[in-house]
Amino acid sequence: MASTAPDPRTFKSWEDAFQYPIPVIRKLEQQLRSSANENREKLRSLVGASYRDLLDTAETIIDMEESMERVETKLARVGQNCNSRSIERIASNAGNMDIHGRGRASDRYSFASQLAILRNCPVVMARLLKSDSSYLLIAKVLVVSRLLHKSLSQSKTKPPIVDLLWDRLLSVRRKLLRRIDKRLASTEGDVPSLVESMCAYALVTSSTPTDVLQHFHKMRLEKMINLLQRGHDELAKHGIAALRLCIQTCQDTQTIFPRRLADSLVRLKAQPLIQDHHVRALYELNLDIHDRWIGDEARNYTPWPRHDELQRVDAERILHQWSKQAISTFLQHTKSALKNEDRLKEVASLRLELIEVWILSGSRMAGVKSANVLDDLRDTMNSHLEAIVRARSQNLKTVVMTIAKTLESWPVDAVPPDVSLWTTASPPPDRSNGAGAFKCTILNTHHGRDDSVIDVVSKFDAWMQSVLEVKAIVKSMKEARWDDTFADDVDDESDEDELGDSKQTLLSDDDPRLLEEVTQEALSSTLQNLGKGLGNIVKELTEDEHDVDIRQVCFVLRVMREITERIPKLRLQDKATPLASPFTSTLLNPLHTSLARQVIQPSSIQYEKALAKASKAKSKSHILWEGNPPLPAQPSPSAFTYLQTLNRTMGSYGSDLWASASVSILKQTAADKVSELLKTNLNKIEKLVIKSNSAGPHTKTEKASEKEHSSKTAISPNDKEAVAEPSALLLEIKNRKWKQALFDALYIQRFITVTTPVDNQQNNGAFGQLVREAIAKSGLDDAGVSRMKKSAGEYAKKTYLLFALLA
Repeated sequence: MASTAPDPRTFKSWEDAFQYPIPVIRKLEQQLRSSANENREKLRSLVGASYRDLLDTAETIIDMEESMERVETKLARVGQNCNSRSIERIASNAGNMDIHGRGRASDRYSFASQLAILRNCPVVMARLLKSDSSYLLIAKVLVVSRLLHKSLSQSKTKPPIVDLLWDRLLSVRRKLLRRIDKRLASTEGDVPSLVESMCAYALVTSSTPTDVLQHFHKMRLEKMINLLQRGHDELAKHGIAALRLCIQTCQDTQTIFPRRLADSLVRLKAQPLIQDHHVRALYELNLDIHDRWIGDEARNYTPWPRHDELQRVDAERILHQWSKQAISTFLQHTKSALKNEDRLKEVASLRLELIEVWILSGSRMAGVKSANVLDDLRDTMNSHLEAIVRARSQNLKTVVMTIAKTLESWPVDAVPPDVSLWTTASPPPDRSNGAGAFKCTILNTHHGRDDSVIDVVSKFDAWMQSVLEVKAIVKSMKEARWDDTFADDVDDESDEDELGDSKQTLLSDDDPRLLEEVTQEALSSTLQNLGKGLGNIVKELTEDEHDVDIRQVCFVLRVMREITERIPKLRLQDKATPLASPFTSTLLNPLHTSLARQVIQPSSIQYEKALAKASKAKSKSHILWEGNPPLPAQPSPSAFTYLQTLNRTMGSYGSDLWASASVSILKQTAADKVSELLKTNLNKIEKLVIKSNSAGPHTKTEKASEKEHSSKTAISPNDKEAVAEPSALLLEIKNRKWKQALFDALYIQRFITVTTPVDNQQNNGAFGQLVREAIAKSGLDDAGVSRMKKSAGEYAKKTYLLFALLA
């Protein structure tokens, strides 16, 4: 079994014991120790102490003999080898062995050191980028890592980690170049920082000073374009930053190129990169340990940039070319950025600040002519201001669209609005804040402004406010004093001569004047288009005389009135001539005519019925006649009721509709209609006698008239024979009716006929002709006619307040 220990005495050598497991070996050890102890005790008991000492002495003698033999052997060998040839051969062999050993160690140590440094280079560069340290130091580390990667790539046993580290280095390199480009594009840094970044770029990309200058210009141009492309929300801010960047680039170019950049590049040649104290101070690289093992190429590499490749003449030529390109690109992208900008204040602010910046610093920009650039800036900004004004002016078409939409959606069964001012007090109005809401309600009710009218007017007010925003801009442009502001800031004498005398005229006189002219022209054109659009609406609305919705007519009239009241405000100067209203009489007359026809219809029908009834009935109005001979002194009830009904009907549609032009058309229409009615009535009165004469002396009418006349009139005995004749009585009745009809005509004429401006006489039109014919047939002399006209005038003065809309 494995736990049973064999007999050690059977082993041929000591190595046979270690073929067994460890527990067995331990047991063998214990057995041997135990056996040795037993043998020692037996030997001690057999041999005394003296014997043991003899044995020790013998052993010592034997050892000394062996040592003497070895010494003699070595001395003999030394003696044999102490000749010159042997010593030279041995020394040569020893040197060769040492060189072979050190060469193998150097390759191994060099590979390890290079790999260690290359492995830490991305870490160091990432740390420096994160802390925003010197980009030139990062570039130096990148060059060192590039040399180390080259050396490791040429090794026969290149490990895969070398390629992985190179990918990381390329990623850090791209990040470093982006940081350098960002610093080159920024104007916040100082000149030393820019020069350092340019040196870093030249070191990383192995670029010449010309390449560095072109790359610097490219970064600044891209930054300028980027500012203008993202400047929609803050166009003035980004536009000014772009122009300042353009000017600052020229100044930085003149400062840095070629002298300062060349001096900085020369300093890179002073010592190898590994010996740079900033590079050696990077603790991650451990250059104090790995320096001796990284190889001669990396250890002794010194940058050798072509610092003298760019001359001043070439730098100025490149700068002049870039300046022209930059200004052209700035103007082009400014126009593109302004396409989506419709805020007048923003554009005006941008114009002011751009011109201010250019006049202050534009003369320092080499390669361009300051006056030409100023003209281009003015043209660009003024053109866009004019385009915004034109675009805003065209927005007035929304008013026409709103009117058309309102008319299309007009409810058929809509209840006419209550135009009474008394309805504004129920429910009780809010009288807070000076009763502003109550006042507004009163004004809206008095002027007939319902929701639909207010909607259209509010859109017109918003449009007018948007257009008149240019008024403040023109004022600010005129008040700017460019000569006083920039008199001491223009350095170039030629530019001062070109701009000093004319910039005030150009910027504060010509530009606002052109903007005013464009605005007035755009407003005139827009108002004409408004008139054309409403003309089409009016034509469609009044095309069919028998199918006109009078509520729509009133709506359009009120809208035109509100807009007409606001048109005089559409001027940029208080002393300027107001714009002409597009709502001419040609446009308004059809609406006024339709309204007049609708208004006079109820009163005309009522008056026609009253006249028909009065021609058949007996009239007793002659008992109120005055004077000698008696003549009418007041109108008949039918005439008074006609005017009262007409005035009430006019008021029911709203007193705001009855302007002078509307009332004139209504009077003309009413006069034509009343003249027809009165003419018909007079014809009936004329025919009354003719009928009576043809009917004979025994008609009922004649008898009744005779009876009435005999009972109420004192007849002398001489006249009894004449009274008996029916024709004489009817002639008297006819004269009374005729005179009353004449007085009614004269009275109504005071209210519904228009006074001519030539002779101030109310004798124009069909109504005047009717009155003249009635006077001719009335048989009155001039005194009687004058009395009736005077009486009609006096009664009209007494009652004109009752017919205020007609008076």
